[in-house]
Amino acid sequence: MRATFFSSVAHELRTPLNSIIPILKIVYDSLPKDMPDYLKYMKYLKIVINSSLHLQSVIEDALDISRIENNKFTLFKEFFDIRAAISEVCDVMKFQFNAKGLEFELDVSDRVPQKIFSDVKRYR
Repeated sequence: MRATFFSSVAHELRTPLNSIIPILKIVYDSLPKDMPDYLKYMKYLKIVINSSLHLQSVIEDALDISRIENNKFTLFKEFFDIRAAISEVCDVMKFQFNAKGLEFELDVSDRVPQKIFSDVKRYR
């Protein structure tokens, strides 16, 4: 019963995101470079895109509950740039910190490998 509920809610939430994310990417790719405050708007759009992707991931996590209960859960492992993943998550966090007047600093050790083999969605 719980898995069915999560699955139903997740599908209803995922449907609008399947339109929102591609449109945000189109706007991001087509923003005129000669526009006043171009870099500022690109930064904001990137945060909105990353936040939307994070929300999509959270929704997928809800669907995973039903997959786990039905023994259909699998990890999707691939090589990915760990620093890029950390940076994307931190971009969202920086915006929240700045909105509260706090500073946010990221320092990734040189000992952290550039790429790792894991499930990037689960890592984020």
